[in-house]
Amino acid sequence: MAFARSALALGAQALVFGPLVAFRFLDGDEGVYAYASRLALHGHVPYRDFFYEQMPLLPYVYGAWIGVFGESWYAVRSLSALAATALGALLYLHVEKRAGRWPALAATCLYALSGLVFGYFTIVKTFALASLFLFGAYVLVESRRPRWLAAGLLVGLAVDTRLVFAAAIPAFAVLALRRRGLSPFGAGLAAGLVPSVVFLALSPHAFVFDNLRYHGEKTSHGLVGEPVQKLRTAANLIGFGNADHALGVQFLLLLVASAAALWLLRRRLTFVAAVAVSLGIASFLPTPTYVQYFCVVVPYLVLLAVEVATRWPRAVLVGVAAYAAAGGLALAHDVQTSPLLRPSIRSVERVAATVEIRTHPGETVLVGWPGYLFGTHAEAVSGYTNQFAPVAAAKVAPREAERVHVLSEPAIERLIERRVPRLVVERNWVTSPPFADWDAALRQGRYRLVATVETARIYER
Repeated sequence: MAFARSALALGAQALVFGPLVAFRFLDGDEGVYAYASRLALHGHVPYRDFFYEQMPLLPYVYGAWIGVFGESWYAVRSLSALAATALGALLYLHVEKRAGRWPALAATCLYALSGLVFGYFTIVKTFALASLFLFGAYVLVESRRPRWLAAGLLVGLAVDTRLVFAAAIPAFAVLALRRRGLSPFGAGLAAGLVPSVVFLALSPHAFVFDNLRYHGEKTSHGLVGEPVQKLRTAANLIGFGNADHALGVQFLLLLVASAAALWLLRRRLTFVAAVAVSLGIASFLPTPTYVQYFCVVVPYLVLLAVEVATRWPRAVLVGVAAYAAAGGLALAHDVQTSPLLRPSIRSVERVAATVEIRTHPGETVLVGWPGYLFGTHAEAVSGYTNQFAPVAAAKVAPREAERVHVLSEPAIERLIERRVPRLVVERNWVTSPPFADWDAALRQGRYRLVATVETARIYER
C-alpha cells in the first residue's frame, strides 16, 4: 500500500512536470547551460577554457546525461524534470513518516503545483539539481538516525552547483553542533566542496571572475545593491507588483501558512525555518534579483505550510483552491510561446537544423545564442560560447577579457568585418547593453543573407 501511495505521488508530479519538458518556452539561460554541458562532455574545462558564470558541477552532470541520452532539448530538460520529481518523492516520504499519508499527499501537491517549481525546476538551470542535493541533506539530518557525513557531502554538492546555497551551511552547522554531528558534517562538506576547490586551483583568476566579479560588475550597483529593484522584485514575489501575479499569489499563501505554522510550533520548526530564511535572504542578494530565484525556497515553505494543513484542514481548503487556481494560470503562461520573447523548442530546432545543413562537422559558427548550436555538429566561436560574454567584456580591459575568455562586441564585429566566420546567425538574446547588432559589420564583411528562420537571420560569406 505504501508503495502504491508513493507511485501515485510520483505519477501526479510526472503529469505536471512531464509536459513542461516539451512545451514550456525556452529560457535564454538554458542555451548557456546546455552548451556548457556539451563543452564539458567534450573535454573543455569551465573557467580555464570558457566563460561560465556559475559554480562548476552542472555542466558535468548534464554533460554526462546527454552523453548517454543524446544532445537534444528534450533529453537535457528531462534530467531537470527527474531531479524535480526526485525532490518531490523525498518530500512525500519525509512528510509521510512524520505526519501520515494525507499530509504527505498535500505536501506533494503544494510542491508540484507551485508555478515557481514547475516553471523553473523543469528547465536547464541550476535550481533543480542544487535543490535536490540540499533537500536530500535536509531529509538525512531530520531522520531518526541522522547521517551527518552524507548530509555534509550533499550540501557541498549543492554549493558546487549554485553558490547561493552556501547560505544554508550555517543552519546545518548549528544543528550539527547541537546534535553532536559537527565533525562528520564538516568532513562531508569538505569532501563535497572538492570539485569547486579543484576548479579554483586550476584557474583561480577566472573562477573568481566568473562566480563573483562578473556578477558584481555587470551592473553599476555592484554585487549586492539596487534596493529599489529588489523592492520591486519583493512586490512581484508576493503578488503586489506589475508581473508574476500567479506566482506571487502562491508564494504569499505559502508565506502566510508558514508564519502560522511558526506561531503554532515555534520550537519544532526552527531548522526548516532557518533553511528557508537563509535561502530567501541569499536569493535577494544578487543584483539584479529575479522572482525565479525563490523557487529554491518553496520545498521548505511547503513543509511549514503542511503543519497548518494538518491542524485546520477545512479552513485550509479555501487556500489550497486559490493556490491550485493560481498554479493553473502560471502553467498556461509557461506553455504560451511567441517567436521573439518566448521561443518554443521547435522554433529553436528549426534554426539549429538550418545551421546543421549549412556547416560541416566541427565548423566554427558565430551565433548570437549558443542554444542554436545545441544538437548540431558546429562549434561556437571561442570567447562567445555565452551570449553574456560581451556584457562581461564591456566591464574589463581587453587583456582581462582575453584572460577570462570573453569577446567584446567590437571584437565580434571585427571578426565579421574580417570575414573570419563563414556562417553567422544573428539574433539578439540579451536584455541589457551591449546588444548584438551586427548589421553594419555584416555589410562591411560582404555577408549575404541566406535564410531567415523564425527570428534568426543566417548569413554566409
